Amino acid sequence: FVHSHKENEEIYGILSGNGKAIIDGKEISLSTGDWLKIAPAAKRQFFASDISGITYICIQVKENSLEHFTAEDAVIG
Repeated sequence: FVHSHKENEEIYGILSGNGKAIIDGKEISLSTGDWLKIAPAAKRQFFASDISGITYICIQVKENSLEHFTAEDAVIG
């Protein structure tokens, strides 16, 4: 089904198989190991391959909530 979000972006990791995503009308091929980050307002729809199917994980977070993503944010010890 086609959907979007109000505030949350989504990060998809393709764990196995193949398929495609249609994001704002643009078709993107997906295969094992691919990662995809999608802005909240983008209209998206996913399809599994008829041959292999697809298994993915979806992580949903508030858009731009990760402000410090570099090594300087790490606390060691």
